Amino acid sequence: MPRRANSELVKSTERVDSEDTLLFAGLLYAEGSSYELLRQRLEDLFCPIRLESAQKPWDYSEYYNEELGVPIMRRFVIFDTLIRSETLPDIKLRTVELERGLSIKGKRQYNVDPGYITLSKLVLATTKNYAHRIHLRDGIYGEVTLLFRGNSYVPNGFSYSDYSETESVDFFKKGRELIHKSIVSSYCLCG
Repeated sequence: MPRRANSELVKSTERVDSEDTLLFAGLLYAEGSSYELLRQRLEDLFCPIRLESAQKPWDYSEYYNEELGVPIMRRFVIFDTLIRSETLPDIKLRTVELERGLSIKGKRQYNVDPGYITLSKLVLATTKNYAHRIHLRDGIYGEVTLLFRGNSYVPNGFSYSDYSETESVDFFKKGRELIHKSIVSSYCLCG
């Protein structure tokens, strides 16, 4: 069961109306880059990683080829913490700093896109504005990438293809199950 965040970055003042969300990140990196280094830095910034997807090739766009190198690999990670949704811009800003800190000669070696999972949706943070994204603050935008309908996450018209794949959706559903178990176990159902 995910634990409540204990760092200043991911905790916020207690509010009844704030939704518990599960922190995740989508990672892109060149095959030769050290995933273990990135994993350790992410755990140092946030908390231990609870679940990680298998590494797989990412060839959906050439957008990152020059900067990251090819072939590009994709991996998703889910952290072992519940966060408040309003902390997502702070988290994205920290991942931008991390990317810059790991850059070589001005080129990023990693692309880290954090987001959160809820029982009803998956939200992704980005620095890129577009029609379907809303400005959260400080140049950070939020996007509802997947919606939970029936018994699965479904894409919307702007969802990235790799987030919509069955393997990815199944991975995010595991995160949703962690949230559901956490919420159920926090209530006393005894008489």
